[in-house]
Amino acid sequence: MKKSIGLIGAILIGSQVFVACTSKEKTQSNQESKDSTLANSPVTTLLQSAKIVEDSSDFGKFIQLFNSPGTEISTDILSALSINNEVGRYTSKEILRNDSIILVLFNHMRQVGPGIDELHAATFSKDGTLIEEALLGSSYPSSGPDGGGQGYNYRYDAQRNILYVTNSTIEWDESAQEEVTTEALHYFQLTSDGKLVNPRQYPEVSERLLEQAELVSKTKEELMIMRNEPFAAYGYIFKNMFLKNYFESKAWYNPQFDNVSDRLSEIEKANIQLIKEAEDSK
Repeated sequence: MKKSIGLIGAILIGSQVFVACTSKEKTQSNQESKDSTLANSPVTTLLQSAKIVEDSSDFGKFIQLFNSPGTEISTDILSALSINNEVGRYTSKEILRNDSIILVLFNHMRQVGPGIDELHAATFSKDGTLIEEALLGSSYPSSGPDGGGQGYNYRYDAQRNILYVTNSTIEWDESAQEEVTTEALHYFQLTSDGKLVNPRQYPEVSERLLEQAELVSKTKEELMIMRNEPFAAYGYIFKNMFLKNYFESKAWYNPQFDNVSDRLSEIEKANIQLIKEAEDSK
């Protein structure tokens, strides 16, 4: 992951200010009044603002590209900001946060096969120092029986400072002779120091197959939380008061649904079964 950006925009003004004086006998006080009015006019204010927001630094140029999403980002700017760059085309996407920490999203189009669209996030301090960079997802079309595809979508909760990214995988089911899409929801919480971290206590339940040995030392309560965390991740509304209270204390939890079983991935289903067996043995 990496670092650097600040939200600033260049203001283009195509107006000219014409001040006409209709009388040569204006008193000094009247002239000062006119000068004061001109100084406070919208056009003058815009001109002053333009001077304030103009930033010729590499970071300033980088931020200005986000005024027009889809604008190409040069490798020179990426290198100057210490952002990893490889062969392909980089374009601006969106600024999600712009205060003490700046959070931006940009795309990298890799020229592999039909092309792979990668979604990247980067956080910066106000002075443009890169804090962290992360690859959030990839997207490319499915080729049917000859190979699968991938996709992504996201949303940002500004109040909770959480970026939700859903990654989808398209695979060919030979027995059913059709494509099957599975989705996995990932969380990235923006910390006060500009890091993007997974706020879940047991994210591995959704990421890889667990081993029984990993569960032996955990208490029955820990196993219960571990087993139910994927359900919480998909917004399940818990009826059990212990689980309800526990997950409602987590900023990333957003209860919405009475049933989310159809959203669980095969990895999650297998891990939930394994955890349940360990839980029942306690």
